[in-house]
Amino acid sequence: MNNYLTISEFAKYVNLSRRTLIYYDQIDLFKPKKISTHGYRYYTCDQCFELDVILTLKFLDVPLEQIKYFLDNRNMDDTLTEFKKRKEILDEKINDLKHMQTFLENYIDRYTTLKNINFDIITHSYREEESFICSDLMHSHYYDSIDSLSSYSDFYLSLDQKDLFNGYPINFLVEDSIFSDIQKTPFRSLIKINKEQSHLYDAEKIITRSNGTYVSFFIEDSNYNKQEINQKLLNYFQKNKFIPERFFWKILWQDEITTTIPEKRVFEILIPVKKN
Repeated sequence: MNNYLTISEFAKYVNLSRRTLIYYDQIDLFKPKKISTHGYRYYTCDQCFELDVILTLKFLDVPLEQIKYFLDNRNMDDTLTEFKKRKEILDEKINDLKHMQTFLENYIDRYTTLKNINFDIITHSYREEESFICSDLMHSHYYDSIDSLSSYSDFYLSLDQKDLFNGYPINFLVEDSIFSDIQKTPFRSLIKINKEQSHLYDAEKIITRSNGTYVSFFIEDSNYNKQEINQKLLNYFQKNKFIPERFFWKILWQDEITTTIPEKRVFEILIPVKKN
């Protein structure tokens, strides 16, 4: 038996457990060179080459049943086909991981912004153009009725998963004056998309927020004071000689992921303006 290794010895050399080698034997994937009359398994050194093939394919996530077929039918064409297939699967996984990474980066940026919000100030800044998928007209930010839930469901089901779960805040377009009741005015829900995703949607469902100057401020639903904010806005517009457009955007920065209280949700209000 000098040329043979016990299962424990072989397992040590190939860095596998005895249990794994026993399982591979049971499914006829990798069998010992010899089994004694007492049922002991023995292996030879040259079996490491075949085990290397198995471990290589396993590293590539090839299922064990396919590995067995591969071992019984080894040739260049099948190997090349299988490796190309594995690369396609890997490319898809990499894209999924990159999307998940972007999702997390966007959420981290959102919550970092939230931690530094000042609800008492109004500012203005230049914003770049962005594209969105637009819903039909809605009347509630909450799932407070079957009609409301149905509207949101229809909209979300129409979206590609990469857009629905992109980590960007959901936006709302309110086609009315900023001096209306911004909590009760009907609106359209908007999900941001990248240009490479636009071919997935009907052109009439895509809406663009133009680049330009926007006045912005943050509100929390529970602390919204319409008269106070409207007066602040009037003063800010007059001071900076701005004329507001007759529509505005709401951006939901804090959502249900970080609060169980709907009234604690935080919105940024964006108002496109022109110089007087």
